[in-house]
Formats: sequence, structure tokens, C-alpha cells
Amino acid sequence: MLQITESAQKYFLNLLSKKDINTYIRILVLKKNNILKGNISFCNIKKIKNDDIKLKFKKFFIFIEINSFKFLNNIKIDLIQKELSSKLEFIFLNKKYKENNTKTKDLKKNINIFIKNVINPKLSLHGGFIILKEITKNNILLLEFRGGCQGCMMSQYTLKNQIEKELLNNFPSIKGIYDITLHKKHKFSYY
Repeated sequence: MLQITESAQKYFLNLLSKKDINTYIRILVLKKNNILKGNISFCNIKKIKNDDIKLKFKKFFIFIEINSFKFLNNIKIDLIQKELSSKLEFIFLNKKYKENNTKTKDLKKNINIFIKNVINPKLSLHGGFIILKEITKNNILLLEFRGGCQGCMMSQYTLKNQIEKELLNNFPSIKGIYDITLHKKHKFSYY
């Protein structure tokens, strides 16, 4: 369940006291590239959706967008005070999720270095390169071909017989590799 520290609750109450009586706090969590971003906003009661989840705190309510609720299960909102400013921060209470997220970030960084230094120099001979778009939760790499490799008839052969073998040999935690390029032959395509 979402936790809000005493200092954060006081901060919310102070902000709400300066707003119209029909103003409430609404939380929305956005997920992009396996990164969660929390958004806390004020909104009029008319903008609260029927399926929003209503949480009661000592002197106020917070509404949570229904699809965001699952991400807030092990989250604490705290007020972080620095010398000249204050800000609300989402803190993970579930160390396992944080550790997995850190491992994925490290893996992504290492794969990007490997692609830049080992794979792309070979592809550059044909005027192309690849980029890592995402690593899924189950450790599948989603790659995109660019330059001369985009639209190249040999890109799938290159993926299966060279790129995939090198990445799987060097990163054993990877479970698979997929090309998500929208291949369309153009004047720069190598074959």
C-alpha cells in the first residue's frame, strides 16, 4: 500500500489550503522503457475519473489513476528538504524491484558499450549500425537497424548469424534478440 510520510502529508495539506475547496491531489504513474515516473498533480473534483482509487489520509484524500495503483504498492512518498528547496520523492520500499531495475540499467549500459565497440564497427563497413531500443522484463533485447542495414535484405541473416551469436556469447543472461526495425528498402540500403 502507498505510504506518505508525516512531513509529506503536512506539505500536501499546506498546498491544499491555498487551493479551491474542490481541489484534490491525483497521482498518475507513467512507465516508459522500464522506468517509472510518478506525477502528483492538483485537479478539480470534476476531473477525477469514476474509476480512480480514493485513499483517505488524516485530513485529505488522494485519488490514484486506476492503472497506476499497481505501481504504488511498495512506494513511500516523502518530502525531501534541501537548503533552498523542497521536493516530493517516490521511494521504493521493495528492494527486489529496485535491484532488478539497477541490474537492467547496468546490463543495458554494458550491451550499449559492446554494440558500439564490437558490433557497429563491423556494420559500418556497409554504412549501417544497430541500436538497443529496450530490454524486456524477461531479458529479450529489442534492436533496431539503421543506415545501410535498414531495409537491407541480408539484415536477418546478419542478426541471426553474427549479432545474436556475439551478444548471447558475451551476455548469458539474455534470453533472445528481436529486430523491431520497420524495414523499408531505400537508396542507402546495402543489399
